[in-house]
Amino acid sequence: MKLNRESLVPLYEQIKDSIRKNIQNNNWKKGTKIPSENSLMKDLGVSRGTIRKAILELVDEGVLVQKQGLGTFASSENFAIPLTEGLHSFYEHMKSQNISFETTILNKEIQVANDEIIRLMKLKPGSAVFFLERIRTIDDEVVMLIQNYINLLLAPNIMSEDFINNGLFNIIERQTKKRVAYSETRFAAVESNQIQSKHFKIKLGSPLLFQEQLVHLDDTSIVELGRVWLKSNRFYIGTTMRRTY
Repeated sequence: MKLNRESLVPLYEQIKDSIRKNIQNNNWKKGTKIPSENSLMKDLGVSRGTIRKAILELVDEGVLVQKQGLGTFASSENFAIPLTEGLHSFYEHMKSQNISFETTILNKEIQVANDEIIRLMKLKPGSAVFFLERIRTIDDEVVMLIQNYINLLLAPNIMSEDFINNGLFNIIERQTKKRVAYSETRFAAVESNQIQSKHFKIKLGSPLLFQEQLVHLDDTSIVELGRVWLKSNRFYIGTTMRRTY
């Protein structure tokens, strides 16, 4: 890794570019630890502040991941959200891609549905819903924040289920004795708010991929409203498109 000290490009930007190239060229394999700050300082002859600025910006961009007490690592591969494989929960998507992840439940409670939830789920005023909030982590990095609102009239005993080791759609089908049939889904690019920024450990206003989904049973009733925020540097939406004539 060589720096051009006569260049108009700041040293930290040159360091960022070199780190990217080392990862792209597989000199530093994805998921493995990169050289320490002290090692980079010695090799490049620059200050700790310069090294740290380059690393922190690459962390914000998703190129690197910092793990407390362990060091800085090259990010693992990004993960696909395939749109051509039918309706699946994120649990099922991640399992199908052999992604190792952990689920943590932040909150689960019965709530009186607010006006927005009533409108979207076509509920009666005063209806109760089961609210479930979880995060998913990959290699100790929070990559997903999930909020689900479930119609308790259709699944009155759902609160007792194991939401860590089971997919939500399987739970819904078991509780309702009906099949999950289809969804109305939209994706959007959004900026993180304070709560999301805290969960993902990112700057306020950082980009996130957002999915909102209304899930219907085979009798067309709406059983669940799901909202998912994904770290945009770890997930992408993929599909197969055919040209028509």
